[in-house]
Parts: sequence; C-alpha cells; structure tokens
Amino acid sequence: MRGPMTRNRPLAAAVLPLALVVTLASAPAPASFWDWLLPEDEEEQSEEEQPSEEPSEGAGDPSEEPGPGEGGEEGAGEGTDEGTDEETEETEEDTENEEEDGQDEDKAAECEYRVGAEGLAQDEEELLEAVEACRDAEEEGTLPDAPVEERDDCFTGSTRTSGLTADRLTMIGASYDGVVECPTGEGPQRYIRLSMDTADLVNGELWFEESGTRMSLGLPELSMDGDVVLHVTEMNVSLLGIPLTFTPDFPPPLLLPIMVVTDVDVSDPLTATDTMTIPDLNARFAPERQ
Repeated sequence: MRGPMTRNRPLAAAVLPLALVVTLASAPAPASFWDWLLPEDEEEQSEEEQPSEEPSEGAGDPSEEPGPGEGGEEGAGEGTDEGTDEETEETEEDTENEEEDGQDEDKAAECEYRVGAEGLAQDEEELLEAVEACRDAEEEGTLPDAPVEERDDCFTGSTRTSGLTADRLTMIGASYDGVVECPTGEGPQRYIRLSMDTADLVNGELWFEESGTRMSLGLPELSMDGDVVLHVTEMNVSLLGIPLTFTPDFPPPLLLPIMVVTDVDVSDPLTATDTMTIPDLNARFAPERQ
C-alpha cells in the first residue's frame, strides 16, 4: 500500500502547478499588473480609495456658486457709480448756479460809495468794475442811495444854466467827498463834491446862459493848484475811451488818485481853489439870436 502512495505524491505535485496554470490562463485579464499581486479585499479597498473622475457633491454645491448678489456686485457697483456720477453732476450744477447767484448778489453788494482815501481805486480796471457793478445794481433796482450831507463850507450855487467842457482833465490827488447839499437862490441843490491837489484843463470852455443869452469863456489851458474843490450836478467823461456819467443819484463809487479823463462835459460847476492860472484868456459874448 505504501508503494503506490509514494508514486502518487510526485504526480499530485505536478498536477497542482498544472491546475494553477490552467486556472490562471482561464482567468480574465487583469486591469493592471498590480491586480495580480493584491488580494480581492485590498483590490476593493483600492478601488474605493481611487479618486473619482466625476465631480464631488461639494464641488457642485450651488451654495458655493456666486449668487445674484455676489455675481451682480460689478453690475450693482457700476449702477452705484453711475448714480454717484449723476448726483455729483447735479451737485456741481447746483453749486455753479448758487455761485452765479452769489456773484450777482456780490455785484449789487459791491456797489457802495466810499469817500476819501477809502474811495481810491488801485487802477482803471478796478474803477471800471466798480462802475459796472453799480450799473448792474441800478438795472436790478438795488442801487444804494448816496448819503447827502450839509456842509458849512458849501458856497451858494448859481441858478443860471451853466457848464464846463474840455478835451482833457487831469486830476492829481483826486478824492470823492460825497454828495452835498448847497444853497441856491431857488432852494437847496445837490452836488457831487470832488477835491484834489491840482486840476489841469486842456482846450476848455466855461459857459452860462442868462436871460436868453449864452456867454462863454474859452480856456485853452487852465491850471488850479492848492485846495481845489469842484462841485457839479452832472459829470460826463471818458476813461480809457469808455464813457462814464456821474450824478448825485449815481456818484463815482471809486476814483483814481491820479486820474486823466477826456471828453469832459460837466453841468453847473462851482469851483474854489487857492491859485488859478489861465495863460491865454479868451472871453466871448454871444447874444442868442431870436
């Protein structure tokens, strides 16, 4: 009995490898070389641990996607910026309108009459701007009233119609001393009062009318020095070619300390001075023809 059993063992040993080969040959081909070495449990675990090609639930979570509020931030920001720009433009327009209104009010406020040293301008431009401001105020009905004062040194004015014309008038140390009320034979009369150190007239004519007769005094040159005081009811002159008219209702808001004007034509002049020089006096009497 032992003999056959001994011979069968080598045969069984040979049959086992052959069966293994047949089994392996008949097994399906592995997906990879590693499948041969890993047991089934480890293969299943490996398959579970391998990353999936499909997106995870977290990746597709709509909560992580920008919502309407987040996604519309740029649009909302743009809308806010546009709204801010519009509000800024409206604010700027309102500010400009307020500034224009303020400038108009300033023009009326700038129209004020200053006397003495406070009424002196730095240059012609400042003087003309002050006159323009008073003109605007006059058109708007906001022209201030010039104060009228009574002076003891105001001499009696004439009731005759009179005037003074000249091609040029130069005033040195000029000052506007306000509107004064002087007595006349027909009652008080308002005058603009100007004072200066020196006044020079070129190609002037002093004239007056009495009883229908016009009389004049030609003044090719006339110089007045000292405490020169000039009273007029109306003064028409040109400064830098710009015509200016001053009256007791519209007196000069400013004057230049040294002022040269042309096309001079003043009404009812009353003049006082320490010294008057007339190189070539030319008197003429011309009765008015009926």
